Amino acid sequence: MTAPYQRRRDPQPVSQGWEIAAAAIGGALLGLGLAALAGLGLASALFGGGWVWPHGSDTIGHVIGGVLAGHPGQGLPLTQLELVASPGAVYGCIAGCELIVIMLAVAIGVLVSRYRRPNDARSGMATRSEADLVLGVSQLRAAQEIIRPDRYPRAGLQPSPSRVWRRPHLGPKRDA
Repeated sequence: MTAPYQRRRDPQPVSQGWEIAAAAIGGALLGLGLAALAGLGLASALFGGGWVWPHGSDTIGHVIGGVLAGHPGQGLPLTQLELVASPGAVYGCIAGCELIVIMLAVAIGVLVSRYRRPNDARSGMATRSEADLVLGVSQLRAAQEIIRPDRYPRAGLQPSPSRVWRRPHLGPKRDA
């Protein structure tokens, strides 16, 4: 029979678990939505009549809904709707902007996972080469009693066979 599951206790908890995932999903959706708007604006600037960008949060929701429904430019005011490029150019630019956002997200994820690992024992310790670079071999050998006192005890502190610890004498021994 195995012992019951014991909850892991983290001395510095980052979160309860779901907050980081919710923030990552929210950030991904925000990035993809802004990339779609940037693709619409870029396509209109390159292949249409000029740069378009929705003004206000209500307009942003309608424009993204129009892009998802297959009608780019839906929800824009009439002055900006005239500047929107053809749907093929718009969706090509949106795909390019989305690809750039996804590549940036993957690159950031790789960097974070490479340099920030929870419970990694190496995070605060120097490697052998770093210690050698900073201290040098001669400094390490001079401080070996301090660094590893269990392997290199000081010469004067080694117990000799004649200095074995004995129980102190507490007076005359009495027979019971």
